Amino acid sequence: MTENLTRNKPVLIASSVETLLLIGAFLAGTATLLNDQFPLNQTWMAALLSSHLSLAILSGLGAVLLFALTYLSDRKDLFYMGLATVLAVGLAAAGGLAFYSTYNYDFSYLMALSFVVAIIPSSGCIALSI
Repeated sequence: MTENLTRNKPVLIASSVETLLLIGAFLAGTATLLNDQFPLNQTWMAALLSSHLSLAILSGLGAVLLFALTYLSDRKDLFYMGLATVLAVGLAAAGGLAFYSTYNYDFSYLMALSFVVAIIPSSGCIALSI
């Protein structure tokens, strides 16, 4: 049992951090969407958007790291959870880029839904690696 916990400890740490980053990016994005007007015309609006973008980029990097660690863990269940996380974060990134280039709010809903979907397998990695 101790060997299994030691082997999955990097996955546990990465998935915990990734889940927190995803929740932060979702909350910052929601605050941005509810309080900003696009295009931006005030400094505080830019600060909100900047916090969301920073957390989203970090969650993207975290998703890639989590995927790599779940691949190296040699467990199929963790691998599929890591794959689902990285795919959902990639879909959120695509939705965010499409929203910011078109200001079509349908893409912002796609981004928000993808972040929520990404939280599920990321937190599943926490449960499976304990």
